Amino acid sequence: MKQRRFKGVTNMTKKVVLAIDDNLMQLDLFQKALGSRYDVRPVKSASDAIHFLNIDQADIILLDIEMPNITGFEFLTDIRKIPSYMNVPIIIVSGNTGQSFFEQARNSSAFDVLTKPVSPERLIETIEKAFAAAT
Repeated sequence: MKQRRFKGVTNMTKKVVLAIDDNLMQLDLFQKALGSRYDVRPVKSASDAIHFLNIDQADIILLDIEMPNITGFEFLTDIRKIPSYMNVPIIIVSGNTGQSFFEQARNSSAFDVLTKPVSPERLIETIEKAFAAAT
């Protein structure tokens, strides 16, 4: 996992969380909830996420499902085809509560599914579980 080393600080690294959501307020909430612990990289579309992943790397991905152009499920399917992202934990964070959505989400390669609004504590707990499971 690629980690960031901060200038002037020794032995302090932060794991990169790529947060993908078309709702800017949600991206801001992710930044506020996780920014002290992780290097949060917010992007507003799956297309922006693909661009980011072509030039950088993420240790974990928070993924909204209902987005324009490329849905979260389409992104998830495509990203799993890239060898370096086959095992990167992906947590779906969505406001969708429909039964068919949950069935599709549970059958996807995502680590977990969280329903918006999600508390910062629950989000951090799920991220930490995903990192623990990946090691």
